[in-house]
Amino acid sequence: MFNIDFSKLVSNLLPWFLRGPRMTAWLKAVISPIATLHQALISFRERTIFSLQHTGQTISLEDLLNKTFNPGEIYPKIYINDGERKPTVYLYNLEEGKSTRMHNLGESFPPVYLRTQNEPSGFDFTVWVHNSIPFNYDHMFSLVAGHKAAGFQFHIKTY
Repeated sequence: MFNIDFSKLVSNLLPWFLRGPRMTAWLKAVISPIATLHQALISFRERTIFSLQHTGQTISLEDLLNKTFNPGEIYPKIYINDGERKPTVYLYNLEEGKSTRMHNLGESFPPVYLRTQNEPSGFDFTVWVHNSIPFNYDHMFSLVAGHKAAGFQFHIKTY
């Protein structure tokens, strides 16, 4: 359906008595914008199929990034690991019967840091890219953002 040879199509659909070199060249010139659009459609279709074959799963996302930014390499140089999420701290009233331990300088347990809802609470995963790979940060960010699950936060670092 997508494999169309426009020069062969022009010569096959033209009646035999009109198949002169001048008429064939004119029809090929007329149909060349359509052939260009067809080639753009084919390349868009291949990119879309490649993108749809990958999901937000870690192994699939790593494969997508390595095939896009590091093609032809045997060993992958882009990998993903879990990020560090900061726990959410809730403050309670005395009537609620729950307590939150706040840290004093002389106490031995670790301090608790409060944050507002607008501050980031850490990242769910980190994309690690080797220094030897030249990449466009915005392009990689949009690829990962388009394939990750909604609500997950990530950042890209080099090693």
